[in-house]
Amino acid sequence: MNKATDTTPWPRRGYAWYVVILLMVLYLCSFLDRNIITLLVEPLKHDLNLSDVEIGMLYGLAFAAFYTTLGLFAAGMADLWKRPSVIAAGVVVWSLATAACGLATSYAQLFLARMLVGVGQAALSPAAYSLIADYFPPKARLRATATYATGLYIGIGLATLTGGLVINWVAGGGSANLPLLGALEGWQVVFIIVGLPGVLLGVLTLASVRETTRFGEAPEAGVGARDFVRFLGGSQRTLYLTHFLGFSCQVTYSYSFGAWTPSFLIREFGWTQAETGLGLGAVTLVTAPLGVYLGSVAAQLLRRRWPRDAEIRVAFAIAMIALPFAVAFPFAPTAYLALALIGVTQCLISMPFGISPVALNEVTPNRFRARIIAVYLFCINLLGLSVGPVGVALLAERVFGSPDRLPLALATMALCTMPLAAAIFRFCAPAYRRVARNGAQAA
Repeated sequence: MNKATDTTPWPRRGYAWYVVILLMVLYLCSFLDRNIITLLVEPLKHDLNLSDVEIGMLYGLAFAAFYTTLGLFAAGMADLWKRPSVIAAGVVVWSLATAACGLATSYAQLFLARMLVGVGQAALSPAAYSLIADYFPPKARLRATATYATGLYIGIGLATLTGGLVINWVAGGGSANLPLLGALEGWQVVFIIVGLPGVLLGVLTLASVRETTRFGEAPEAGVGARDFVRFLGGSQRTLYLTHFLGFSCQVTYSYSFGAWTPSFLIREFGWTQAETGLGLGAVTLVTAPLGVYLGSVAAQLLRRRWPRDAEIRVAFAIAMIALPFAVAFPFAPTAYLALALIGVTQCLISMPFGISPVALNEVTPNRFRARIIAVYLFCINLLGLSVGPVGVALLAERVFGSPDRLPLALATMALCTMPLAAAIFRFCAPAYRRVARNGAQAA
C-alpha cells in the first residue's frame, strides 16, 4: 500500500484547522443534542406521564438502535461519496429531529424524534475521522483528531450545565411563547434551542468544507461491501477484534460513569438536580477535554520510543491508572472530595478517545477507513449502551440487594471493565506492531 509522504500536497494548514474546528463544533452539538434528555427527565415524566423504563428507552434504544446500525451504511456512503455532503445531510437531519423533540406531545412522537436523532448522527464520525486523516500529515494527525474528539465531552458538559439551568427554570414555572408555536414548556424550548442552530451548521459545512484527495488509494480501488468483509476477516482480524473489545470495555465504564454519577451525587450527598447539573457540568467541561489532549500528547511522546504501537500502550496504561480513582470516588466521605475524584476519573477515562481512531487509521487502507471507524463505533456504543448503564443498576438491585448500593455497583463496574480492557490491549499491541511492521498504511 502506498503511503502519504512529506511531499504530499496536503490542504493548507490554516484551512485544515478550520475544518477540524468546524467538525469539532458539529461533534459538540451532536452530544449536546443527544444527552440533553438526561437532565430533563423529571419535567418529561411529569408532562408526558412517562415511566422510568420509557425514559430509559428514549435515552438508549430509540437512539442507539439506529445510531449503531445505520452508522455502517453511512460509512459506506462516506467511502464512496463526498464526505462533506454526507456529514452535512446528517447534521440537518439530527438537528431538525432534536427540535422536533420539543414539539412532541406523546411518547410515540418523542420516541420517533429520538430515532431520527440517531439516524442523523450516524453520518458524522465515520466520515469526519476519515476526512481528518486526509487533511493532515502524520505528525499533526494526533492533535487534529484529539481536537475533534474534545467536542464529545464539551457537548456532554454543556448538556449537563444546560440541564441544571433548565431544572431551575422549570421549577420556577418557566415557559415561553414562541412565534407560530404558541406556549411551550421549558423542556420543549430547550430541545428547540439546542436543535435549530445545527441546521445552519449543516449548511455551513456543505458550503465551506471541500472533499480532498484520499491519499494512497486509487479512485477505482475496490470499496464494495464484499471487499470490506473479506478485509475485516483477513490477516488483521486479531488486531481489529482486540482493538474493538479493549476500547469497548473502556466505553462500557464511561457510559456507566456518565449515566449514574449524577444519581450518585444526589443520593449520597443530598444534592439537588440543579446543583448536580451545574457542578458536574463545570467539572466535565474542564477535565474531559483536558484528558483528550493529554492522551494525544502522551501518544505523541511515546511514538519516539515505540513508533508502531504507542497508542495501544497509552490505552493500556490509562486503564490501569484510572482504576484506583474510579474505585475510590464512590466511597468519598464528602461531596467535594467525591467531585474532585470524579474530575480525575473523568480526565483519565477520556484520554483514549482521541487516540483510538488514530490507531485504526494507522493500519487501515484509506478506502476502508470510514467503514472501519463505523464498525468500531458500532461495537463500542452497542456494548457500552447495553451493558454499562443497565449493568450498574442490575449490580445494585439484583447482586447487592438495593438501589442504595449504587457506590458499590459503580466501583464493581470499574473493577470488571478496566482490568479486562488492559488485558485485551496486551494482546492487541503485538498484532498492531505486526501489521505496522508489514507496512499496512502507516499513516
